[in-house]
Amino acid sequence: MMIRKLLAATGCIFCLASAAAQESPSSDTLKLDKLLDLSFEDLVNVTVVTPTRNNQKQEQAPATVLVITKDLIKIRGYRNLAEVLNDLPGFLVKDKSDPQFYNPVGLRGISRQDYFTILLDGVRISSPTNEALPILENYPIQLAKQIEVVYGPGSALYGADAMAGVINIITQRPGKEDEITAAAMGGTQGYSNTSLILNKSLKSGLRFCIAGLYSYDAQPDFSKTYPDHFRMDSHETGVFNTTLGPMTPRNGTVERGFEAPVKAYNVYASLAKDGFTMTLLHHYTAVPTSTTLSPDDAVFNRDVFYGHGVTTASAAYTAEAGKVKSVSTLTGSFYEVNPKSNFRNLYGGMEHGYKYSTGSMLKIEEQLIYSFSQTVGLTGGATYEIFQSLPKTPELQYPVSRTGARSGVLLNSVYDGNPAGIEAKFFPLVYTNVGSYLQVQYNPVRKISFTVGGRYDYNSRFGATVNPRIGSVFQPFQKTTIKALYGTAYWAPSPMVTYESFGSFYSTDSGATYRSRHWHLPNPNLKPTTSQTVEVSINQKIGKDLSVTLTGYSTKIKNIIQPVADEGNTNLYGGRFLGWEVDYIEVPMNKSSQHNYGGNLSVNATFTVGRTRFMAYSSLSYLEGEESNLTSAANDVEQPAITPWQYRLGIDGKLKAFYFSARLLQSGRQRMYQFRSQSERKRETTDGYSLVNISAGYTYKSSVTIFMNVQNALNQRYVATLPRDLEWEGSFQNPLRAAIGVRAEF
Repeated sequence: MMIRKLLAATGCIFCLASAAAQESPSSDTLKLDKLLDLSFEDLVNVTVVTPTRNNQKQEQAPATVLVITKDLIKIRGYRNLAEVLNDLPGFLVKDKSDPQFYNPVGLRGISRQDYFTILLDGVRISSPTNEALPILENYPIQLAKQIEVVYGPGSALYGADAMAGVINIITQRPGKEDEITAAAMGGTQGYSNTSLILNKSLKSGLRFCIAGLYSYDAQPDFSKTYPDHFRMDSHETGVFNTTLGPMTPRNGTVERGFEAPVKAYNVYASLAKDGFTMTLLHHYTAVPTSTTLSPDDAVFNRDVFYGHGVTTASAAYTAEAGKVKSVSTLTGSFYEVNPKSNFRNLYGGMEHGYKYSTGSMLKIEEQLIYSFSQTVGLTGGATYEIFQSLPKTPELQYPVSRTGARSGVLLNSVYDGNPAGIEAKFFPLVYTNVGSYLQVQYNPVRKISFTVGGRYDYNSRFGATVNPRIGSVFQPFQKTTIKALYGTAYWAPSPMVTYESFGSFYSTDSGATYRSRHWHLPNPNLKPTTSQTVEVSINQKIGKDLSVTLTGYSTKIKNIIQPVADEGNTNLYGGRFLGWEVDYIEVPMNKSSQHNYGGNLSVNATFTVGRTRFMAYSSLSYLEGEESNLTSAANDVEQPAITPWQYRLGIDGKLKAFYFSARLLQSGRQRMYQFRSQSERKRETTDGYSLVNISAGYTYKSSVTIFMNVQNALNQRYVATLPRDLEWEGSFQNPLRAAIGVRAEF
């Protein structure tokens, strides 16, 4: 019944577009600015660079690539990259679902944002050593001319970690005229967002841009939104009735109220002249680490947080000589965890357990693009990267000092008999990666093109990898485009995944001896996770204002890393750590494989009704997956933490100076980790949800815009399934929230 209703809604787009196409646009419509004054045929034929690292029309690119333009970002009121991705088919964004990186983002069943790469003008701005980061206002979509989202494996061009896809934020380069854009907004539950962009050109031909954004979100008080689940009695009394028994913090105080704020900002600067560009970006997020636990098991105070910062600097020079184009790039990137970042929950006796981590990359790349003729093009390049990393530390008694040697003391190891505690074990790394790639595009006739390429990488930690790609684009008819794609990718085990450690010791004799119930410890023998993807898509244009796309894909993933017991698997530690006995030691291990398959049916249209110009879209997505243990392929079970059915429906409109947008995400039942029974391979599910977001704005004299934004307009109370097996029933999501703001452009 639900599927029939959703397909009926999709059919309405056909009817509206067909009916509107019969009307001739009025003179008022023709005077509209370019925000929505394009046919869908024009909208899907924009120029993209990410799929091939060379300019190409979107419909000719050998990949499934979606483009979100600057105008769409404005009309839909997107405040951050997560909101953009949440409206795209195949994505699944789960807010408040991880204590470290906050909102796990899945793409076609590959869950977590460190499985895709985020770029700014082709330069990586996600963590250089691939720690998963929150996707919030830290990524500067306010600078975007367009955001290109490429689905599927990207390792043939971009190397490690581009397994699920690549997201490239293309900035608006400064023109000859100076521009200033300033915006500020505020909303319910303590949300605020301010930004400033300054573009200026000098007589010498030098162009520069300076920009920044700061966002603070006090967040809804869940003790009021979900009073049956978030009772704050423990914070009132100071005694926490945890699932491991009553605990009273020995050190530090506990504030009584529910506090779990989120903070994010980014600062950007760029210089450009002729073929030379130089950019600098620093972005930061701080998110609560109490996320996914109950108030009886964690402290919900504002000083309990995890802070990530990334600074990226790059310089590039582009030169052309005849048919050859050369792009030389030097990039440096540094990632650091705020030393005051900490967990405070039942696993550390409700004490502050401080964390720290760093990672850096220096990369040199040379790329050549050679056009033999109109039918044959060649793109190739070579890279050299050197990395340094201090993987995420275990919980520490005190914050790590930034000024001295990196060292620390294990949480809860300080006793009267051992006031110095137990020194923490750190695992600093230095490693390199050498890569080269080559891609050939061949267009024997106008309606057919082929792309063949591959990349070779040698990493000093885990050896060599080779990743080919093959793609063909065929237009049997003028308005029909068929794409057939095959590619492989690999996900490098990051220093955090490989060397992360957490756990604690306890003593019953005031520090003379120690023992532990549990430790998660490093496994330096991990191999890369690899994938193979086959994809076919058919796009059919109907007139100039209506388009239908059907996409199907199948992805097989091997060597997935999961925690396992050390005993009987890796046997690295023999039940002891730092000389003391541990009841249970777990380590990461290449344990399982996974097969994801599914598809998407999308309908897009632009049309005019009276004086109002509309753009509408609808998509129905299906995803299924099985996972199996590498040692027993017969034990295939349903993939957990996915939502098999999703439906999206949206409409954007503009009437003179007024614009509006309404978007629906209908999520089917969500799959959990728990099995229905010991004998079944089927997993438990939890309810789906309907999420409606609305935005609108009014522009005065083409320079000042007043706008509003409503999230979860139906005020749904719902949970998102967690990306790992926990006893907590799910991640509780935000209720209705509203914001209003003003933007001025000069």
